[in-house]
Amino acid sequence: MSVVGEATGIFGLLGKGWDWLEDRLDPARLSAKRLIAAFEAHGIARQQIIRLLPSHVQQSKPEVTMADFSSPKKLKHKLSPPFLDWAAQYLNIKRAWLDGVDQPPHHLVDRYKRPAEYRGWLEERQRQTPHANRRLSIWKTKGEPMGPGGDGPLCLVYEETSEGLDDMEFSRYWLLSNEWSLHHSPCVANMVAAVAIAQSLHILVTGHDLPSDKLTHVITGKILIPNAARYRNGRWHPEDLTDPAPGQDAEWRRAIWKDAQDWLTQEDLA
Repeated sequence: MSVVGEATGIFGLLGKGWDWLEDRLDPARLSAKRLIAAFEAHGIARQQIIRLLPSHVQQSKPEVTMADFSSPKKLKHKLSPPFLDWAAQYLNIKRAWLDGVDQPPHHLVDRYKRPAEYRGWLEERQRQTPHANRRLSIWKTKGEPMGPGGDGPLCLVYEETSEGLDDMEFSRYWLLSNEWSLHHSPCVANMVAAVAIAQSLHILVTGHDLPSDKLTHVITGKILIPNAARYRNGRWHPEDLTDPAPGQDAEWRRAIWKDAQDWLTQEDLA
């Protein structure tokens, strides 16, 4: 490595360390930084945020201007509880994450070993947002098979898409699994049960591969879901686990499907 490269690396580490220290010493700056980062992750540029502000936030004192969104250092002086409440609700992220006191940014709806409860939750989402487009995405580690020998994190991501600024699509996300693993067959069976429920409600189901570290960061809350989605690489078909194509069935799939049905039946009989 060259002297310039070594110096660049050292300055980079020092910069990250200073940024971390500022976040610890200045929680208002951390809240402002997270607010801007969250909007940008959802496809909304920082200079556009002011166009979305409700009147009770925009007209509050001190007044928020477009220039305030140019940096967390400026924006921190204009933050208020109503401002942060609105941002958390609009983006569907956790208010405590914006406050810097909770790491996972996304709301968790984990129904492990109770997958039939996903039906009631999804039906309620359909009632609350009848015009949204919906998708259940199943994320697994890149290169890992969906079958015997598969390993790594398994994430269920629910997405609702509606019209945003300038006729652009805008999505909100929920995480429907918590530390599920591809090598643990009950997790896979619960995933298949969730897929079957989503299909019965006419919700689009897709499967994608992501790098293992990105999936781990989603689980631990170190990356926002829309940012992680940019690393999707490879497509597979979760519907094959509930209704395989002719000649494509396997004993492993039948066993997992039976376990998924058993989970759903147990819940129905409870």
